Amino acid sequence: MSAINNIRPATPVTVAITFLRMDHPPKYTLLDLPEGYVLEKLSFIPIPLYRYIYGTVGRECCWWMRRVLSDQYLEQLFSDPFVEVYVLKDPKDIISGFFELDCRLKSNVNIAYFGLMPHLVGKGMGTAFFHQVLRYAWGKHPRCLRINTCNLDHPRALKLYKKAGFEQFKVETELWNIPDVLNLPIPKKFLKK
Repeated sequence: MSAINNIRPATPVTVAITFLRMDHPPKYTLLDLPEGYVLEKLSFIPIPLYRYIYGTVGRECCWWMRRVLSDQYLEQLFSDPFVEVYVLKDPKDIISGFFELDCRLKSNVNIAYFGLMPHLVGKGMGTAFFHQVLRYAWGKHPRCLRINTCNLDHPRALKLYKKAGFEQFKVETELWNIPDVLNLPIPKKFLKK
């Protein structure tokens, strides 16, 4: 992370990252997606499409790290068969969200990214979508699932993960130098005075 954390000029932001794990599949009934919504695994991921989805879903939460990686790096990452990207499509076949599973460690699956397009945030879709993420992730038969979130993410993310059955096991504080060229909306409470 040090190389991508050194792009200048940048705005320094101190974030608290919460790490969570789930050691067994949920015992409750997982919600289905609303009628007409489907999940599609992207077997080939055009990098411009990935950048668009990642950038749109993560803009308001200051997702920046993948935005500064080279196309070559991303192509190499997504050529690994143990890194999977799925998109949520609405009844009109429009991408409405995505999630990324990192299965490179056979004993656990990391939900690397999960999010909805801005027009669906707060509309009651998040829980059903996340339940489908859990279904796909546990379908890999890991010993545990992992996910993390930070205090720049959507304010309901941590609550959603805990309600789904994840347990917090660590919180780390990091200094991120978010490149100004990305023009991300960093909340004022994170800006140093």
